[in-house]
Amino acid sequence: MDSLLKSFSQQRSEDDIQTVRSSVNVNHDRPNEYALDMKNRNYDMQFYKMYQYRLNVLRNRVESCCQSKWNSEFRLQGRKVVKKSKVLDIQAGEPCWCIGTVYCEMQYKPNILQEIVDDTYGAPDLIKSYTDPEGTDEIMLDDESGRVILVGELVRKTPFVSGTVVGILGMEADAGTFQVLDICYPQALPQKSLPPLPGKKIALISGINATPRSPILSLRMQLLQDALTGELSTNSGLNEVSRCIILGNSLNPGENRQDLPGSLREFTPFLSNILKSLPVDLLPGENDPSDRSLPQQPLHKALFDDALSPYFDLENADIFHSVSNPYWFDIEGLQLLATSGQQINDITKYVIPFYEETKSLKGDTIDHRLDLAEATLKWQNIAPTAPDTLWCYPYSDNDPFILKEWPHVYIIGNQPEFGYRKTQLEGAVEVLIVSVPEFSTTGQYLVLDLDSLVPEVHTIAV
Repeated sequence: MDSLLKSFSQQRSEDDIQTVRSSVNVNHDRPNEYALDMKNRNYDMQFYKMYQYRLNVLRNRVESCCQSKWNSEFRLQGRKVVKKSKVLDIQAGEPCWCIGTVYCEMQYKPNILQEIVDDTYGAPDLIKSYTDPEGTDEIMLDDESGRVILVGELVRKTPFVSGTVVGILGMEADAGTFQVLDICYPQALPQKSLPPLPGKKIALISGINATPRSPILSLRMQLLQDALTGELSTNSGLNEVSRCIILGNSLNPGENRQDLPGSLREFTPFLSNILKSLPVDLLPGENDPSDRSLPQQPLHKALFDDALSPYFDLENADIFHSVSNPYWFDIEGLQLLATSGQQINDITKYVIPFYEETKSLKGDTIDHRLDLAEATLKWQNIAPTAPDTLWCYPYSDNDPFILKEWPHVYIIGNQPEFGYRKTQLEGAVEVLIVSVPEFSTTGQYLVLDLDSLVPEVHTIAV
């Protein structure tokens, strides 16, 4: 038992101890590819190198799949299909396949350069959808040589977002357009063997949005604290909860962060009280005082008051761990990839149009969002729209959002509703996708059984 928890336990009488918890070991020594070196950060670079790195890495994976699917024996309308190394090599009337990066030209998509000129970077994102319901958007395939517009029924039915690398099969229709008949994605990734973890559970919470301006939310947070620490009488098996992961948007400081001190005064005691009973991993989110661009770096200890200072000591690092967003968790061999949800929220805007007359996103269901989360696994890039519409660090020789392996569990925070799906990927790989709802609006948090990989939703109604 860690020293701080041991000290706390010794101060309690036997009558006070209501919950005997199981424990899990988290390997925080795994290299964090989302960590940025503070001293060596350089924001002067262009994004071209990052796009080129992404294309080079994923092109090799896609090509292997294309060669297997559209081999030398493959025919299209009785004619041999040829590989085109460049988009501009496509010729009229010749069946072919080609690999490139998808780029979406959309009616309402923001222009990052224009935002800088207009000095609106950092302002609240008021755009609900980039898609034009009238159908004026164009989907293109891009590589070093140029671009070609993708057309056809398959293009209309398939979610395309900027930054994904795919192989396309078809034929040039008109000059500069390509009729897509089939699509190929990267070859299967490896996945570590699934370990048995009987009796082990973790709690998942997102979107607490602590603020001094909401008495109802303050009451909900108190009840949540009591539930997690075992103060509330419950038969939900919370004594088996070994760890709590908070998936961003813990604070709601308001526009321009003018009420950050008040939000911290609400959140810090809540976090401090939970830590007396339960280890916590804390990811930053879009509203939190971390980088606005991905990957967001861990919340700094200077934000919190003296009540949390003991937890930043090295000997207590396993009790409280402030981590990046995204973040890989290795829990006794179980691989969890957790994010605060910005990438799925952004991808949603590419595929679901907003209708002004009804003030709604038609088709924005949790099943659709799970489809999009599944698509990021299939694309093997969890944030393909960065840097096109999602701010990110300008990497020169890397793209950490490209997956090197498939996780066992893929967690998306700050979503409108709870949902989960066990999805089958190529190579008989199964991944559990979990959508964690905003606690501040739903009063919900999740308990994930690490053995059965089945999440349960719990609701605190006020």
